[in-house]
Amino acid sequence: MKVLLYDDHIFVTEAIAAYFTAKDPGVDIDQCQTISAVKECLTIHVPDIIISDVLSDEDAGFSLFHHILQTYPGIKIIAYTSISNSFIIQSLLDIGVFRVVNKKENLAHLRAIVLEIYEDNNKQKNIGKPHIQLTSREKEIVLYLKEGFSAKEIGDLLGTSVNTINNQKNTLLEKFECTNSTDLVIRLAQMGLISVL
Repeated sequence: MKVLLYDDHIFVTEAIAAYFTAKDPGVDIDQCQTISAVKECLTIHVPDIIISDVLSDEDAGFSLFHHILQTYPGIKIIAYTSISNSFIIQSLLDIGVFRVVNKKENLAHLRAIVLEIYEDNNKQKNIGKPHIQLTSREKEIVLYLKEGFSAKEIGDLLGTSVNTINNQKNTLLEKFECTNSTDLVIRLAQMGLISVL
């Protein structure tokens, strides 16, 4: 998950970054204190979510949000603000800001919203993708790999050559974007295609 934090007060972005990385060391976080830094960051890599202050010394937020939403429509923006005026909050939502979170809320609440948005994004990305299944032969090979059998042993058990087993295993590694048999078994278990029990 990639998150970009924007607030003109560095202690705000540092506090959020420290909290998020303590909870999830794998999260990729960029911190920006100026609008130009935000725009530069976006040209390097596009985050899944932007957590941004609304009011800063440079901008009232709306022009930055317009720019981001028009240029990078896939990014979800969380306006992280002290503003409580319902008209302004509704205006932010109307221009496409995904959520508005008050700075008085604790960071656990902010993180919960980020995780919810990220999980929803992933579900949307997977809609319409063909459901991947294993052939009966692929499943046999994977189950033997799970038990620690070598390609030669699997070939003997299935009555086929070592080369055929290695070719089928390499096809599986490529199909599921894994680097070795252990990764493959873990990935297929996570996808519910095999049981690890």
